[in-house]
Amino acid sequence: MKELFSREQLSWIFNQDVNYGASDVCVDSRNVKPGDIFFALRGEKTDGHNFIDAALANGAALTVSEKPRDDDRTILVESSADALVKLAKYNISRTKTHCIGVTGSVGKTTTRNMIYHLLANAKKNLKTYVSRKNFNSQIGLPVCAATMPVDTDIAVFEMGMSAVGEIKKLLDIVSPHVSVITSICETHLEFFDSVFAIAKAKSEIFETAIPQKVAIIPGDSPYTDFLRNKAQCCHVENVFSFGSENKTDARIISYDFKGDIIDVKADILGQQVTYDLRCHNISGVIDSAAALLAAHLECGVPVGELAESLATFTTPSGRGNITYIDNRDIVLLDDSYNACPTSLRSAIISMAQKYKDRRKILVVGDMGELGPDSVRFHENISPTIDKFEIDQVFACGELSQYLFVNLREAKKGCWSENSRELAEKVLENIKNGDCVLVKGSNSMNMKYIVDFFKQYHNRIAA
Repeated sequence: MKELFSREQLSWIFNQDVNYGASDVCVDSRNVKPGDIFFALRGEKTDGHNFIDAALANGAALTVSEKPRDDDRTILVESSADALVKLAKYNISRTKTHCIGVTGSVGKTTTRNMIYHLLANAKKNLKTYVSRKNFNSQIGLPVCAATMPVDTDIAVFEMGMSAVGEIKKLLDIVSPHVSVITSICETHLEFFDSVFAIAKAKSEIFETAIPQKVAIIPGDSPYTDFLRNKAQCCHVENVFSFGSENKTDARIISYDFKGDIIDVKADILGQQVTYDLRCHNISGVIDSAAALLAAHLECGVPVGELAESLATFTTPSGRGNITYIDNRDIVLLDDSYNACPTSLRSAIISMAQKYKDRRKILVVGDMGELGPDSVRFHENISPTIDKFEIDQVFACGELSQYLFVNLREAKKGCWSENSRELAEKVLENIKNGDCVLVKGSNSMNMKYIVDFFKQYHNRIAA
């Protein structure tokens, strides 16, 4: 087991005698592995201090606690969260890593992973690193920063936020040389009074102590000019845009669905390239322009060479993954990780364009964190469903009921209170040859329907 931090290093960081080193960092006792250092964090619903014994039983070498304990494995601190940040900043300080920061309302994880994929496959023997899963918060990012290998050449970090000032706090840990904003839309309106306020909060990513080399912003957005001006005010050296408009620096010229593959033609800084992309949602096509631009500007590998590797890129789980239920010729589109009006419309349009010859079924759950206009946002989805000829809709959740009742009668499958109740009803109504799109906010557990669907048909096939 390779040691990540020695006991001498930990003793210096926390200014106390520490008896053991640590091989990894963990904040969830259920995921602790032998040799980990477990941080007992206080949350809104749980307190990690209640799980210290469980972490030790799972093999934790050390625990970081705000409460004294009578053992030789406890690092006593005033704030476990601050201690985690301290460890992360120490780890970053001992590297010469160039960091790329990715934020945005939607598309963060896909774009982050795409940039990493491009860099990892570049023929320059770069030692690359990407933040874990969806670890982009005030807790998640420090965990990723603390565990990044010290010999990393380029790291890609995802930066999320739900309040003003949160991204700026993350910059105190990781200072990007290149920043990417994927999009600005209505996500998190529960915490902001306008989409423009969201744009301002996202633009904090430019506010690094040392001016950034590059900022990459969406060129098709109503907030493009604001983001460009903000980046320039923060003395970012170069500001580039991406999208489908002629004025953008990284532009999608065209795309064509060919089975599971989208054939893309793009212009990146004046160089035209074509490449294959495996994803369901056309938003991923736009994101690929930003990813190519970021990877090219950071590592210097020609765009054409980088683009070749996109053919092997895999979309992150729950963000448009395609599964074929062969025994019934059904296409299942798993876009269950999250949803907002912008991403839901994009997913609907993508399904309509790609699967014109199949009956198209939408299985949708509530879209959360949309604030006082939540009902209106749900009601306003029905015109998109009509325009793009979705054949039938199954919905669950209190808010999705407003979407459902606003549909034409012929399109109404059924509505249920939750995803567990809806799953059986969806299965009862699906026909051979259908294309089924599952989407909703993470809190609705729409993944249950995806898994239920797969398990049921796997049993039938067996």
